[in-house]
Amino acid sequence: MFLSTSAFAQKNILHSNQLWIQSYHEARISPDLVLLLDGGFRWRDGFDEKLAYIVRAGLGYHVSPNLRVSAGFAHLGVYAGEKVVRYEYRPHQEFLLKDKLGKINISHRFRLEERFFRDVALDPVTTEFNFRFRYAVMLGIPLINLSSKDPDRKLVLNIGDEIFLNAGKETSHRIFDQNRLIVSPTLHWDKDLSVALTYNSQFASTPAVDTFLQSHIIWLQIRYNLEFSGTSKER
Repeated sequence: MFLSTSAFAQKNILHSNQLWIQSYHEARISPDLVLLLDGGFRWRDGFDEKLAYIVRAGLGYHVSPNLRVSAGFAHLGVYAGEKVVRYEYRPHQEFLLKDKLGKINISHRFRLEERFFRDVALDPVTTEFNFRFRYAVMLGIPLINLSSKDPDRKLVLNIGDEIFLNAGKETSHRIFDQNRLIVSPTLHWDKDLSVALTYNSQFASTPAVDTFLQSHIIWLQIRYNLEFSGTSKER
């Protein structure tokens, strides 16, 4: 499962390589209301070992052009071999704030998740619950304009970081959940379609005290927006 194990500062660090594929969709159904959908699959050690799947849906409301509030629900399944051994049911609430510094786009995302776990591999089946707080900051740095006729066709470098913190009675020692450092060259084909090949350096806690998992993740992200509102209101 893991490629190597090393000790650093009295901590046991496990290492893993992963591949993720995820598709994101936003469907604007009114000038201020947007339907949010995404789904993806994750593998470990190339495509040799299934790791997890995720499907998520939500509804967002634009308080202003730069501020969106949303709420949604995610469902995840975690594999051991070919079987799903753990399910997660995850409502969430979110604030997304966007800004600009010159030509650089800046986004701040604050998300609260309520996580319900069901371990079906155990006998008897067990359930757990905790809260998780997430904060992500992302910089979008324009690199190259790819079309003189279409200003939306461009290459952008997205760089960011996201911290995850747990809370609740069943959290025990695992207040720190994980941290993701993200470097993501992104091709914007037009205002509605983008494709990113992302590197995600993820450092995460494990159920064992003083044992952590360092994952090197290649993450293919496809984003596509749909317009059902009959308006071209700018965001």
